[in-house]
Amino acid sequence: MNNLKTISSAEFEKFIITIHEPFAEFLMADQDEHEFKISLLDVVRFAGHACPAMVGAFLISQKAIKELFPETSVCIRGQVAIEIPSSVTQGATGPISNVFSMIFGAWERSGFGGLQGQFVRRGLLKYDAQGVAQGAFRFRNLKTGNTVDISYDPSKAQVPDDAASLPFQKVWRHKITTILENPNDYINSCSVNSK
Repeated sequence: MNNLKTISSAEFEKFIITIHEPFAEFLMADQDEHEFKISLLDVVRFAGHACPAMVGAFLISQKAIKELFPETSVCIRGQVAIEIPSSVTQGATGPISNVFSMIFGAWERSGFGGLQGQFVRRGLLKYDAQGVAQGAFRFRNLKTGNTVDISYDPSKAQVPDDAASLPFQKVWRHKITTILENPNDYINSCSVNSK
């Protein structure tokens, strides 16, 4: 049991995504409302727990942003459409897509309908998407057309040999910590279309 790894909330805070929210900027909101950072800790709090799926949703989002906004690595809310091959109720799809919505401002039916044709967030997220491999998530920059598929496999994270005899909560935390030590070992991306 001494070999189990763990991670603190302070360490979760070190994993950051930078967001630009053009709708808030249009509404003349304070800069902190349209230029801000979302941490993995924010995602954990939003989800209500830390687990491989929530950590994965954050890491997938981070990778998609780097691929689709390579010059700045800043996510422009409302500029990314997301396709998911599974249904909203399959496995952790719903919770994962909630994190995507929080970060990208991409929603299925419950998103903002727009203001005079701008800042539309409704319809930017699609479930049961055809042409996307199971286990992958497709992200498309609506402005550039660049599209990337990103997959995530937390099953590769090593767990202790005696994991079956240990409390699952401790093993769970160990797995999260292992994934965050080397995120690139669990994330794969494939450019579908670049312009």
